[in-house]
Amino acid sequence: MLTRTRGVVLAIAGLSLAACGTVHPGAAAVVDGRTISMDTLDRTAEAYCTLTASAAKQQGITTVSGSEVRRQAVVGLVSLRVARDLARSKGVTVEPSAYELTPAQRDELATSFPDSDVDELARAIRDSREVSAISVALAEKQTKQQATSENEAQFADIGQSAILAAFADSDVSFAPRFGLDSKGQQRAATGSVSVTPDDLDAPVDEELPASQRCS
Repeated sequence: MLTRTRGVVLAIAGLSLAACGTVHPGAAAVVDGRTISMDTLDRTAEAYCTLTASAAKQQGITTVSGSEVRRQAVVGLVSLRVARDLARSKGVTVEPSAYELTPAQRDELATSFPDSDVDELARAIRDSREVSAISVALAEKQTKQQATSENEAQFADIGQSAILAAFADSDVSFAPRFGLDSKGQQRAATGSVSVTPDDLDAPVDEELPASQRCS
């Protein structure tokens, strides 16, 4: 159900990232020399904002930090790159049917968020589901057992641990504006103490479009 997939979007932010290297100017993050553009992050963050604000409202929360959601979004994008790389190196293949949204789910998104870009919302949910599916598949290969409804959560944890371990062998870096330390944890509210010239004008919550402020 869509309610479950919304939670998955936020769950990816729980992955701790071991990062090193230097981020390219204009990039949100770099994974083994491959850039995740700020434009990609902006689109993803807007989708995260829409989904997060909706989930928060259901819990009686009226304001969600745009900066925090953008950090979650960039962590999610990097997590997807690392998970795909690990799956490829382990010879693990996940069928698209395990994470693609059905037409009915896309219709539900369109109904729930009529003023939003359904394609971007679907992509954010799909990417998060793909990481989860890869986690389970990695655990199945490691344990040589098939995941069931009873042990799926345990398998997901095993697979996520494998993804986290892969960061130690990856060259991952974040733009200083996100205030993320070398493990992907927040070290400042809006950025690092030392920033590059490209990051001096990085937008803060009140300067972002309303959709990206999440409130």
